[in-house]
Amino acid sequence: MLIYILTQVPSSFLVVIPNVQSVSSTMMLAAAFFLASAIVIYIAYRFVFKYTQRSMTQRVELRDIWYIVGGYVITVISDNVLMALNNLIYHQSDTPNNQMIRDSFMDANWMVTVLLIVEIVLITPITEELIFRGVLFNLFFSPNRIGLRTLLSTSLFAAVHATDTIFGFLLYAFSGIVFATVYAKTGKLQNAMALHVVMNAAATVAILLS
Repeated sequence: MLIYILTQVPSSFLVVIPNVQSVSSTMMLAAAFFLASAIVIYIAYRFVFKYTQRSMTQRVELRDIWYIVGGYVITVISDNVLMALNNLIYHQSDTPNNQMIRDSFMDANWMVTVLLIVEIVLITPITEELIFRGVLFNLFFSPNRIGLRTLLSTSLFAAVHATDTIFGFLLYAFSGIVFATVYAKTGKLQNAMALHVVMNAAATVAILLS
């Protein structure tokens, strides 16, 4: 999980930016944010390539698009069902993870808002898929143990997202299962990344409009 800890380094620059007054310092911190993100993605990608010997980008086929669209529809339905149960039983209309994101946007200036959107919509999906589906899915268990691979990557994926109810945990766990299934069925990590990007983009738009 050391790689996942490294993924938190770029976010530290977003914490510092609001406390900086000069434009030049702000731009330097923004550049440092992108540089740190690129380094983390590169390190994660090298780990993935070591265990899979596959490029992160492969030719897109029609079936890839169907898996992404289908995964999105299934995940949206499951999210709505689980959040409804979470609200009914625990009286929570949102997960602590989403609430933290919402609070971050409320307290952010325009620069941090833009960087937050980039981080949530692009950087986080790429790094998380590299780590949880790329590394953890392939590092343990034999190739034919798809169920165990999915269980491991999904459990850790759900665990790192802030939640304090069983339905909140299951919400992220089910998303992890869908991401892992899309990756396992297509053999292309880029498809899981694309689905993750779409999910995070939709969630970000909903938060900004709420």
